[in-house]
Amino acid sequence: PESREPAAVSKDKMTDCEESRRLKEAIASAHGLVFDCDGTLLDTMPIYYQSWKRSCDEVGLHFPVERFYAKAGAPVKDIFQMLIDEQMPGKLTAEHCEEVKRRHHAQIEADGQLAGPIDVVVDICKRFHGTMPMAVASSGWRDHVLSGLERIGILHLFDVVVTACDDGVKKGKPAPDIFLVAAERLGVCPTKCIGFEDADFGMQALKYANYHYASDVRLMHMYPRNVEKRQQQEQK
Repeated sequence: PESREPAAVSKDKMTDCEESRRLKEAIASAHGLVFDCDGTLLDTMPIYYQSWKRSCDEVGLHFPVERFYAKAGAPVKDIFQMLIDEQMPGKLTAEHCEEVKRRHHAQIEADGQLAGPIDVVVDICKRFHGTMPMAVASSGWRDHVLSGLERIGILHLFDVVVTACDDGVKKGKPAPDIFLVAAERLGVCPTKCIGFEDADFGMQALKYANYHYASDVRLMHMYPRNVEKRQQQEQK
């Protein structure tokens, strides 16, 4: 994979904002691309907060939406353990809370709420598929990551999928483990990889992993939350 030539970048969506312009420059010398999943490839975050809120309400924990986004990227079990240690030490287990969350998430999906693709990022995956190796590095549950990517028709684009439960991932984000494992499995030096993230913990992990460039997809002009903000402003 190290010997593959970087793909040429078209001038359309890769230059529509400052982050895209920086990415265009960085990607010209990259040999591998690594993507977070939730909030980066899949627009799961609004749905995920629903399952977090229902779960925390059931077990008696407090987890406001602002903190949910601040802790995005960390493994579910780690977040529950943090909340338990702070609010109900010795009265709950993270394993039990995680099972409660799985149940609520399954019900939300059964009710028809399914995350769609984040097109501005998925377009990058489609553009570079076959020209350089690509991986997913997600703190999400492996079965959910695989089924979500398969549902929107992009699982086949990736050479490697790494999740927090994989061997070699000793610590979750913001530790660099998951991104280092992804680069290793791609056969690309981390300094030749570009990582794509939507969370502060993920951006920190990319920095610690010494990636060539860390792309904050939240800064992209067509990122869903940015589109929603512009639409709300137009309605005022």
